[in-house]
Amino acid sequence: MEARSAMHILNAPSTKSLKYAIQSGLIKNCPITKEAINHAEAIFGPDASTLKGKSTRPTPKKMYSDFFSPPEELYQHNRSTTVCIDHMEIENAKFLTCIDTTVRYRSCIPVQNLKTDPVFEALDKIFRRYNKAGFQVKIIKCDRAFIPLTDDVLDDMGVTIDPTAAGDHEPTAERNNRMLKERVRVALARLPYKVVPKVITECLGR
Repeated sequence: MEARSAMHILNAPSTKSLKYAIQSGLIKNCPITKEAINHAEAIFGPDASTLKGKSTRPTPKKMYSDFFSPPEELYQHNRSTTVCIDHMEIENAKFLTCIDTTVRYRSCIPVQNLKTDPVFEALDKIFRRYNKAGFQVKIIKCDRAFIPLTDDVLDDMGVTIDPTAAGDHEPTAERNNRMLKERVRVALARLPYKVVPKVITECLGR
C-alpha cells in the first residue's frame, strides 16, 4: 500500500521509472524498495487512476472515400430521362415516391398530405437532385391522381406529364412502392417498440 501511495505522491511515474529512481538514490530517505513495488503490482494489479489518466485513444482506422465519378457514357446516353411517380402511405406516414427508367435512381420524400402544394414541393426536390447530377427530366409517368399538377409542372418545370388511362396504375411506380414498403416494414418490425412515432417512419422511408 505504501508503494502505491509513494507512486502517486511522486506524480504517478511508470513502474519502471519509479524502480529506477529508487535504485539510483534519486529519492532521499525513501523506505520503498523494488520488491515492495513488485508486491504492489502483484496484489493490486495495474493502477486504475494511472490507466485512466495516461491511456490515449487508439489510432482510428483510416477513412477512405467511396466517391467515384460515373462513366461519361452514362451521361451521354441518359441526359434526358423519364421518371415514374406515385403516392405511398405507411403507418399514416405519406410519401411521394419516384424512380427513373434509365439509371433506376429511387426517391422517397415525406409529405404532410397529398394536396397539390406539398406534392409539388416534393417533386421539386426530386428534380433538383437530377439536375445536380447532370440529368434532365423530360417526361413524368403517373396515374390520373396527379392530373391537378399538370399545369404547374408544365409552366414551372418544362416537363410533360404522361398519365395512365382511367382506373389504371403506373406499373413501374407501383413496383417501386412495393419494394420501398417492404424495406420500411422490415425495419419497423425490428424496432423494440409497440408504437412508432410518425417521424421515425418518415426517416426510415427516406
